[in-house]
Amino acid sequence: MRSAALSVFTLFCSLLFTTTAQADHCQQIRAGLDIGSGTTKIAVARVNVCQLRIEKVLYQDQRAIAWNDALAHSADNQLNPAITQEGAAALKQLVEHAQRFHPQRISGVATAVFRNASNGQAVIDALQRQSGAHISIISQQQEAKLGFLSAKAALNDPSIRDEQLLVWDIGGGSMQMTTWRQQAGKPVADIYQGKLASVTLKNFILTVLKNTPEASSPNPIGSWRQSVLRFVQFYAANEVSPQIKQDVASRRVIGIGGVHGFSVRNQLPGKPSRYTLAALSKLSQQQVWKGDSELSGDYRTTDVSNLLLVEGYMQALKINEVTIVEASLIQGVLLQ
Repeated sequence: MRSAALSVFTLFCSLLFTTTAQADHCQQIRAGLDIGSGTTKIAVARVNVCQLRIEKVLYQDQRAIAWNDALAHSADNQLNPAITQEGAAALKQLVEHAQRFHPQRISGVATAVFRNASNGQAVIDALQRQSGAHISIISQQQEAKLGFLSAKAALNDPSIRDEQLLVWDIGGGSMQMTTWRQQAGKPVADIYQGKLASVTLKNFILTVLKNTPEASSPNPIGSWRQSVLRFVQFYAANEVSPQIKQDVASRRVIGIGGVHGFSVRNQLPGKPSRYTLAALSKLSQQQVWKGDSELSGDYRTTDVSNLLLVEGYMQALKINEVTIVEASLIQGVLLQ
């Protein structure tokens, strides 16, 4: 009898230790970086690598780095040493803070501005050497898929299917809209890869409409509002694919990235988790008359034009409401 009890106890202990070992094997502390055209973001999280789930965010921060502005004013399509030094210093500081949590890996992605600059890879190589992080320049299609993965992870609702969502990601130098559908029993991604984004629209207003290419800010936009909206509407109507336009009508539109989650949200009263076209239109009519001194934050030069960018797309594609999810590309980086 005693022998049987001992065997049961031994089996129990063995199962307990095995389960604990498996749980420990599944847990990793990871740091993720999203080096965008205007913002460098970092997050450290405890990740369940077996279930591909972010269990707890331990640290997150960001820095405004005007990579895209620097490239736009470059005579040789290169990122200059000054912006590279500024970006490297900010990245090094963020990584040092992250290392307090002893991440098992620090990896990240770099997006549009580094794809476009002729020395983009050289700059990323320098950032890697100085920070110790592993950073890859990704294609716009990879960016779109990573953004969708990040949004789905941030929603944290296993009942939501991919086919119910349209993820809309706007950065400084590019815009993505991503949906998934089944075709012949296989998942197929439909991706809009747009070039009109936060900084590119700001530069359009300065160079084409106002004819002040050397100015740093388009504010106040004032009576140019309707001209900006007509341009954005025309661009969206002609550039977005028929499939994405069709998907908009039946899917929940999820806004991620700095334009939705930071710029637009922070200007709306109460900083809501969703907004309507009507609310956005009302806000933009007020904000276009404000100069930089009446705005606040590191992104004031693009905040108002961001409202018009989103408003124009919503009008052209008949998007009535956007749900904001606090996600960038980082969640996808952490899970990969």
